[in-house]
Amino acid sequence: MRFRLLAVVLFGLISHAACARAQEVPASQPVARLPGIVVDVKSRQVRVDAEMLGVEAPLEFFCVLNGTNEHESVLRAAAKPSDIHLALLMIGLKPGEPVKYSEAAKKWFPPQGPPLQIHIEWEKAGKTVSYPAYRLLRDIRTKKEMTPMTWIFAGSRLMENGTYAADVTGYTVSVVNFDLTLIDIPDLASNSNETLEWERNADLAPAQGTKVTMVIEPAGKIDHAGAGAAAGADRAGADMASAPAMGTLGTQPVPLSDVTTDQPRMDRLRERWTKAVSPHAKELRQAAQAHYEVINAMRREQQRLIDEADRIQRTIDELEKDYQNMTTPRPEPLP
Repeated sequence: MRFRLLAVVLFGLISHAACARAQEVPASQPVARLPGIVVDVKSRQVRVDAEMLGVEAPLEFFCVLNGTNEHESVLRAAAKPSDIHLALLMIGLKPGEPVKYSEAAKKWFPPQGPPLQIHIEWEKAGKTVSYPAYRLLRDIRTKKEMTPMTWIFAGSRLMENGTYAADVTGYTVSVVNFDLTLIDIPDLASNSNETLEWERNADLAPAQGTKVTMVIEPAGKIDHAGAGAAAGADRAGADMASAPAMGTLGTQPVPLSDVTTDQPRMDRLRERWTKAVSPHAKELRQAAQAHYEVINAMRREQQRLIDEADRIQRTIDELEKDYQNMTTPRPEPLP
């Protein structure tokens, strides 16, 4: 429990520090950088380095972290979802809340958060090509492009051990609802395999392996019941956390009660937190840096072992094939 609390505090401190750094960027240099990410604070734009995938199957994601659910996504990116989260904080956005199921109401509630526009840019014949992200998706059955829509900054969750969930799952941008995704669609959409409806728009998307930039910006308010209907809010049967199927709720949250916040108590708790935690901000940041460096090093070693195992398996397969060729009887030639 103590580790989880420290992790929550740490993430808040890093987020606060990131926002502070963004505000301190001079007007002549309104750009900040995170691994694989460029943050244009003045223009309120986050640019993420990514790569096109060539998936020919129903999709659950628009973008995932490298090495995760690449078989169900349009793009992959090396940038960690938690870093993209920080980048969105730096341009003044606050996360909402992922999709959730209420036992009391026996209903699913759609994710909430500030709306986002996502564009994809790449170089073609010496020129920059740019398309809205939704145009790179099309209906599996009709082959029609997804209608104009926006995503939302839901913000994923912290896991029991304090880890930012989307860094583990790799869920960066979803096209169906997941409670561990960083950026989700605004409507209820089941992630059950039988209800998936989007595929990569092969007529418009660049070739597999093309280096692209995913550009994320704040969007104005829209009528999600009209322009955002692409996600299919009326579907049911979600397969999330073994909860009952989602129902049709539209895009506005339904209040569960009239409970109000005890603000004086919240102020006292905040003051206690500030006194107890703020003096250790430097140590917490150092611990976080060490944590990420160690984990990344272990993942690199894990990938090296996987590559080595693949190489050994290929050698085994070649030897087995040669052995079979040598020991398989051959018919004698006809006289």
